[in-house]
Amino acid sequence: MGTLAIGILTGPYGSKNMAFALRLAKAALEKGHSVRLWLSGDATTVAKKGQHEYHRCFNFEAELRELIEMGLEVVNCESCAYIRGINKEEMIDGIQVDTMTWFIENALSSDVALMIGEE
Repeated sequence: MGTLAIGILTGPYGSKNMAFALRLAKAALEKGHSVRLWLSGDATTVAKKGQHEYHRCFNFEAELRELIEMGLEVVNCESCAYIRGINKEEMIDGIQVDTMTWFIENALSSDVALMIGEE
């Protein structure tokens, strides 16, 4: 099977980009592919644990936890999270922190790399 690298720059609310990225990751994982998800810019906020359930609203924490269990590798941009006041202790278990170099190296070594967002 192949490897898919997804970089997402858009915050979790205000567009469907984050939901699309997670649904794409899930479909690829279900087919046996390896998926690496890079959270950058406002997307880093989706890594925060303790998100509340709200009717008719996508629960990103629950979805990320399920996908991590399925084998999704999730990495939060270190500097983007830092400037937004998100530290490692506040992040969902299983989410790593690294620099943009991580995503560039993984994008180049993956079969397919996709960037989602407007930044």
